[in-house]
Amino acid sequence: MATENTFAFRGTYYHTPTYGRLDVLRDVVLVVQEGKIARIANGHEEAEVQVEFGLPEIRQLEAGQYFVPGFIDTHVHAPQYQFTGTGTDVPLMEWLRKYTFPAECSFQDLEAARHRYSLLVKRFLANGTTTAMYYGSLHLQPNLVLVDSIERLGQRAVVGKVNMDRHSPDDYIENTADGLRDAEEFVTYTLGKKCSRIQPCITPRFIPTCTPELMKGLAEIAQKYGCHIQSHISECCGEVNCVREMHPEYASDAAVFEEMGLLTKRTVMAHGTLLSDDDIRHLARRGTAVSHCPLSNFFLGDAFFKVNHAVSLGLKVGLGTDVAGGISPSMLSAQRMAVVNSRCIRAHKLAVSGGTTVTPEMEKDVITFKEALWLATVGGAQALDLADVVGTFEVGKDFDALLVDTNLSGTSGPFDVFEGEDDDQRFEKFINLGDDRNLIEVYVQGVCVKRGDEFLLDGSNGCVKAAEDSDRLMSAPTPVEPEAAYVDLAHRADSSDEAASLDVGTADEEGAPAPESEPPTKRSRF
Repeated sequence: MATENTFAFRGTYYHTPTYGRLDVLRDVVLVVQEGKIARIANGHEEAEVQVEFGLPEIRQLEAGQYFVPGFIDTHVHAPQYQFTGTGTDVPLMEWLRKYTFPAECSFQDLEAARHRYSLLVKRFLANGTTTAMYYGSLHLQPNLVLVDSIERLGQRAVVGKVNMDRHSPDDYIENTADGLRDAEEFVTYTLGKKCSRIQPCITPRFIPTCTPELMKGLAEIAQKYGCHIQSHISECCGEVNCVREMHPEYASDAAVFEEMGLLTKRTVMAHGTLLSDDDIRHLARRGTAVSHCPLSNFFLGDAFFKVNHAVSLGLKVGLGTDVAGGISPSMLSAQRMAVVNSRCIRAHKLAVSGGTTVTPEMEKDVITFKEALWLATVGGAQALDLADVVGTFEVGKDFDALLVDTNLSGTSGPFDVFEGEDDDQRFEKFINLGDDRNLIEVYVQGVCVKRGDEFLLDGSNGCVKAAEDSDRLMSAPTPVEPEAAYVDLAHRADSSDEAASLDVGTADEEGAPAPESEPPTKRSRF
């Protein structure tokens, strides 16, 4: 007997169970029951399925409509969404000081935070991101607002309160003990919601802003509660050189994280463009994943991430927009940039060769839209330890899915379809040319959370008292940059040894860590 939580669609479904291969389920009936895929049958079995599940009807998709698994964004800085698309003029370390820290600090205005985070989650859902791994901000309360917003609007997410107790602005730094206390309180608050869609995450921002004491304490909390862990690893020359200066006893970022106990099967490290093969193999042994963020790597990184190579070494790899280092919240854009990234590696190898012959070795790093879609679905599910839950259309998995409509034409849609084009061509056009206009319905755990322009679970009217407050909330005061001296991690983009000039001494006495002892001269790897 059917319940209101049982329904079915008949149509075509695209997914990528295997890396590099696009599978198509043509003319099948897919039944969703209590949020999970209960049956996948051939279209000619429709009457039988309808009787079996007591369905009054089975919805037939229109020609040119297809389902694809919901996109999984493995790296998003939630409070940075406010300035996405701006601040592209400086290297990473200066970017943090000039734009990121002041913007994140402003989320202490909780009314503004509620409004901004509502817009954030809606924007990501509208772009087909059914699951996101979010970095929050430093202060506890805004992160609780973020969790509440995600819960209310129906998205699936892994969320973390950012921790940082050294080399940060005077007004955006925490005492180590306070940071550990707030991190655990955030975890218990999130778990206390008992919402299967939302999981807490331990989030040391990155090595330069986290003392060993903080990182080890966070690792203990993660172990205590079985939490995810997220941070940044080997992402650009400035960051890597800074870590080498601060921790000369370790050979790499990976070695530091290993010593701190932060490499687990539920850890996702962003970027990794400067990881050595030894580092990659070690992360793979630990079950740790890397979030490939091609768009932000172009803006703030200094190298390309070789996806095929990393996968061949056994590394789990997902895909991330890295808002706001990445200037687009769209996972379709991230997929396209992943393809472009791979072809840039090919072009670089050709240029270095000095010749005009493309060899097989130059081609081995190239990926297509098929591999990119895998990264955005299956790869993300593997990275977030959700491979048994989402990422493909299989019986027993949750129905996290996007209904794609390729029938939009003229200026009402992002691309045109011409006579004679088949389903596969239409779908490839969507991946390469489509946008949120093509996503007419978004499902998470079998619940339609967005249909057309309407967010079906949003009963808050935007979380503001009146519409006229909107502009004020989005422009809530951002603190001015502090005049007091603090460690400036900005680096010179034209210097390979800029870290040698960085002041990595203590920050202000108030809320700052005490000087660390002189490190041993031996450089250990793992």
